[in-house]
Amino acid sequence: MSIARQLHQSDHSALCARYSAVEVGTAAAEAFSQRPQPAPASSTPSGITELVLTQHSPDTQMLLLPMLAYLSSNNDRWITWISDAPVDRNVLAAYGVDTHKIRVIRESSEESTRWILWEALSAGTSHTVIATLSDASEETVSHLESAAQEGNSHGLLIRYR
Repeated sequence: MSIARQLHQSDHSALCARYSAVEVGTAAAEAFSQRPQPAPASSTPSGITELVLTQHSPDTQMLLLPMLAYLSSNNDRWITWISDAPVDRNVLAAYGVDTHKIRVIRESSEESTRWILWEALSAGTSHTVIATLSDASEETVSHLESAAQEGNSHGLLIRYR
């Protein structure tokens, strides 16, 4: 069985222990590129929302955290936040986020973030998956929309300008 197939069917961390990072990364890229093409945009609703924020703006938390509070109080599934920076649970709680319904995954690599985002969307265990991507091509967004539809999830892509 190929590493790509194993990645799709089993635990990512167990595979990382068994194979080198290069093998897992190559397999992840292969699996990502072999995803079925999404249906035309006109016939399916988008599962991805893009939010463009001003870098280093003090208003960023005031925009994002109330949104997380709303999402955490109105759904039973997880909110998964893939972040390259630490997320303070006390700050989340101060904004009304149910911290028992949010899981934070720390990742600094854009390629790994993209892979984790795709996996979390397609798994269906999260109602919303949030990640920061500096540059998401139309092809990447299409693949993520397919994953979101497969997992009945929604993705929130954050970009800074």
